[in-house]
Amino acid sequence: MNTPNPFRLRTVCWTAFWIICATPLFAQDDNTPRSAVVPSPMGIHTWFIIFAVGAFLAWCISYSLQLQKEALKRRTSREGLVLRRNRYMEELADLESQREAGTISEQRFKRLYINTKLRLAKVREQIGRLEQGRDATQDG
Repeated sequence: MNTPNPFRLRTVCWTAFWIICATPLFAQDDNTPRSAVVPSPMGIHTWFIIFAVGAFLAWCISYSLQLQKEALKRRTSREGLVLRRNRYMEELADLESQREAGTISEQRFKRLYINTKLRLAKVREQIGRLEQGRDATQDG
């Protein structure tokens, strides 16, 4: 195995150290003419645009959160559950009529029928839990 010579390693480190320390010496002279700093006439306009866009994005986020909150409330409220139950029952009736008319294959009918029945069972279970909770709060 080849081990590096410690003297070479030390020499390389010291050389790198002195080069890094000497770098400011190679900088340009401070007495050279500089360009004048002119204020931007569009500075206020730029900040106005930044604040306007920021306010619009904040409003969009607030509106989106409000819509999600209302959708969640609608989904878990009793009225929303009853509407979903009625919609699933209508879907089941529609599937039955399509099967009788012969416009849907038997395989697809079974798949859709089972899926709709499962969703209907979940909604009925949620309605039952809601009513049990309501009965328990009225008794207590």
